[in-house]
Amino acid sequence: MRNPYRLSCILLLFMLPGAAPAQRILVAGVKQVSSCEGPVRLLQADLRAIHFPKDWTFVVACNPIMWETLQRAGNAFETHTGFTNLNGRTTVLNARIYAEMPPLSGSRHATTRLVLQHELGHVLCGCGDEWRADEAGGVR
Repeated sequence: MRNPYRLSCILLLFMLPGAAPAQRILVAGVKQVSSCEGPVRLLQADLRAIHFPKDWTFVVACNPIMWETLQRAGNAFETHTGFTNLNGRTTVLNARIYAEMPPLSGSRHATTRLVLQHELGHVLCGCGDEWRADEAGGVR
């Protein structure tokens, strides 16, 4: 019997025009990248304005089951939008946020860009504190 919770990721590399190699984006919970193409394109657009380290990895959880699986793996039950693992140099995002019109439900960050700024704040402050991450990421 197949395990429905098996983490399946598809690696999608992208480069911004004229830029050095950029972050990696993995899509999880789908068999083909095209099934999650919309959220990935919107993430790419957000990353043109928000500058994560070049060696950073993003995982887009493309369905609710995969999002819940990754939340459990990351012990990140307090979020509906995304979370960052500093040691793994990875940010996990719930693809659902790219389907919602602002303001995002279940989040104190109204837009996907503010979610990413907050997650970048965790990287910049090197901390897990939510309020310090907002400050470091320029959310407040």
